[in-house]
Parts: sequence; C-alpha cells; structure tokens
Amino acid sequence: MKDRKARRVTRVLSSQQRASLRRHRRQIAAELPDLAVRDQMRKEASDEPTLSGELRRAIHASPLSLADIAARAGIPPLALDEFLTGERTLRSDVLDRLTSSLGLVLSQQG
Repeated sequence: MKDRKARRVTRVLSSQQRASLRRHRRQIAAELPDLAVRDQMRKEASDEPTLSGELRRAIHASPLSLADIAARAGIPPLALDEFLTGERTLRSDVLDRLTSSLGLVLSQQG
C-alpha cells in the first residue's frame, strides 16, 4: 500500500471569511466543554450492566445513523440522544421498537 501524506491546502481569506472563521472558532470553543461532558455521560450510560446499557451499546455499534434508528423506532432524535446519555428513560414499547429496528432479539439467559 502506498504511503499517503496529508496535503495542506492554503489560500488567502478575505476579511469577511476571516471574521466568519473567528466566529466559528469561538462557537466551537464555547460548545466544546458541554460536548465533552455529554460524551462522558454517553460512555457511562453505555457501560451500565443493564438492559438499557446493552441496548445503548448495540445502538453505538450499529452501522445505521442515530437519525435512522430514531426514525425506525418512531421517536425524535433528541429522545434517542437523551436515552444514550442516560438523561431519559424510554417506555417499554419504545425499547421494543428500538430492539427490533436494530434486528435484535431479547432472550433470557439461564
């Protein structure tokens, strides 16, 4: 396999483009701490040794996008995101729809 090097493309930005870039950088910097907290919440919720934790791990492992999974389960993407972070619980019928939308089957171990 050929070793590929990253190519850096540069160009001169207009003053309007520089101002837009600074604005976007400030917005990213302001949002980053909250994103880090939510990512940690997602990790902790998916590490739970529970049915919900197992379902969260299956959702994260799925090749489907979160928007597709939410649509297939008939719930808003925000509800799915809040379930993944542990901020929200879901009714059993929603858990059933999520399970079937991922092609999973619940079985009892014993």
